[in-house]
Amino acid sequence: MSQRSVIEPKNPKLNVSRNFNIPHSPGIRANGFLFLSGLVSIDPATGERKFGTVAEQTEQILENARHLLESAGSSLDKVVRAHVMLNDPKDWAAMNEVYRRYFPKDAPARSAFGVTLAIEGLKVEIELTAIE
Repeated sequence: MSQRSVIEPKNPKLNVSRNFNIPHSPGIRANGFLFLSGLVSIDPATGERKFGTVAEQTEQILENARHLLESAGSSLDKVVRAHVMLNDPKDWAAMNEVYRRYFPKDAPARSAFGVTLAIEGLKVEIELTAIE
């Protein structure tokens, strides 16, 4: 029988599910995997959306992902799959420059898509799957 539990960030300001009343969990732990919901750039000090360049947003997302994974006892080193959504596919190179710093060796499997993000000013959203 599988076990399923919600992953809560240690920093409550990063719980966008609760803070923005979004009907999802920050992440789910199930059968040895951690599934993080789509992360956008959130300022960990204020809990508000943090706008800026695609590079700045990508860095903040990956820092927040690090926090959420570490809150669950995992790490970025254990990420096995990533979905990257870019508001403008022309931002591919700038996102990759930052992404490469967080996954310098043996990067996780990844797909990237050009999408229209729901909030004006958001340039990137990233979903991650990691092992415990």
